[in-house]
Amino acid sequence: MKKHLIIAGIICAASIPPAAAVTKCVALNSISTTCSVGYSFARLDWSTTCKTNGISVPIVGIAGCSSQNGGTIGTTSDSLPTSSNSDDNKYCWCKMVSPAVSRWVYYNSLSSAGNCAYNCSGGCVQYAIEKASFRSALFAILSD
Repeated sequence: MKKHLIIAGIICAASIPPAAAVTKCVALNSISTTCSVGYSFARLDWSTTCKTNGISVPIVGIAGCSSQNGGTIGTTSDSLPTSSNSDDNKYCWCKMVSPAVSRWVYYNSLSSAGNCAYNCSGGCVQYAIEKASFRSALFAILSD
């Protein structure tokens, strides 16, 4: 009986695919991918639909206002600081959360923290549509 359980266990273990087996189905990148308008403004989340090789892929992200100035569009960061002086939190950053999680990607400096809170997510969508360097930073996690 013990022998049959061991054999059954070996067969089960051999038939279960490894967790690391992941398939990349769509090659999103800054060159062959175009994005269209989604929703944004006065929200923490944003979305757009990007198309590559005739396949539409919904992109969902979050926006955040930080005290960290990214300097140039497409600069990336793993984490974002905020200041206790809310006026300092006027730098807009965007992060893709689906279909994969990207690093934070710098959008722009806005005139005030309030303006950032209202317009940041809209800027994330706008730059996903208009700026190849921004898309490239968002999609860098999806490299082959």
